[in-house]
Amino acid sequence: MGLSDACDHHIIANSSYRWWAAENAMPFFSTIIPTYNRRELLRRALKSVLAQDPVEPQVIVVDDGSTDGTMDMLAELADRVQTLRQPNRGPGAARNLGLTHATGDYVAFLDSDDVWFPWTLATYRRVIDEHNRPAFIVGRPLRFVDEAKLPDVKADALLTEAFPDYYASGDQWRWYGVSSFVIRRDALTAAGGFADTIINGEDADLTMKLGVAPGFVQVRFPVTFAYFDHPGNITFDAEKCYHGVCWLIDQERNGRYPGGAPRRAERWRILGRHARAVSLSLLNAGMRRQAWETYRKTCLWNLTQARFRYVLGFPVKALLQRPTTGKGAA
Repeated sequence: MGLSDACDHHIIANSSYRWWAAENAMPFFSTIIPTYNRRELLRRALKSVLAQDPVEPQVIVVDDGSTDGTMDMLAELADRVQTLRQPNRGPGAARNLGLTHATGDYVAFLDSDDVWFPWTLATYRRVIDEHNRPAFIVGRPLRFVDEAKLPDVKADALLTEAFPDYYASGDQWRWYGVSSFVIRRDALTAAGGFADTIINGEDADLTMKLGVAPGFVQVRFPVTFAYFDHPGNITFDAEKCYHGVCWLIDQERNGRYPGGAPRRAERWRILGRHARAVSLSLLNAGMRRQAWETYRKTCLWNLTQARFRYVLGFPVKALLQRPTTGKGAA
């Protein structure tokens, strides 16, 4: 199911929201939060969103088939939060469903286990005004374990790095998950939203689809969201990461990312960074066949980028590593 027909599978759970929306028409920001069985973490995330000052966003929560009472908790916030529900189809599909109901000029994403700081949306609004409405903004994370320490975090002076578009930003890691994304809604819709496929990599895929949208800004300071390190996080899942990087490679090979031949080198620089990291992680996980396949598919990309240390070092590492009998072992 793509972005255009996502509406066929939703339930608007709170009629009270319509009153709030009528009184607060055309918000500048729409916030989309997908969730699945994270009732109390979601409660904390929503508290941080509803505490934004002075910016008040449209808040959309998409419940991805939770069974832990999430919908009952959301009913308590019916006057402030628009709730949608779908069968369990993954975060990409959930975010796309939320996008079909977003009315703000910009869409800010937040995962249900992360939180914003009181200055988050005000910071993004300032970035938007100072950089002439860029298509794509990424915020700065703060990783945390102890929630009690978050009130001690202070807002630093604003420092940004701006580029003509995302492809022009080079091969540094510019973003940290979807909670760092703020995207102009028309650019996000034009890019087709997120991939509905449940893979590790729908965030990277979206950044590539936004590659030539005019204006990309990275917020260096202050921190704009807190990323919760906890056992329930989606950590490295070798199989999902392998399928995710295969998805990225196939999209590039089939010409589905914008920019054509003139921007090919920039795409390969960014995609090669993802593929190198995944291939080495696969090797460490004992998935030698998948690691070698990732290496072979992207070897030309790395050669054209003069990544000789990787091109020569990966085979040596693979040959010296003791083969395992695990899944995918060569």
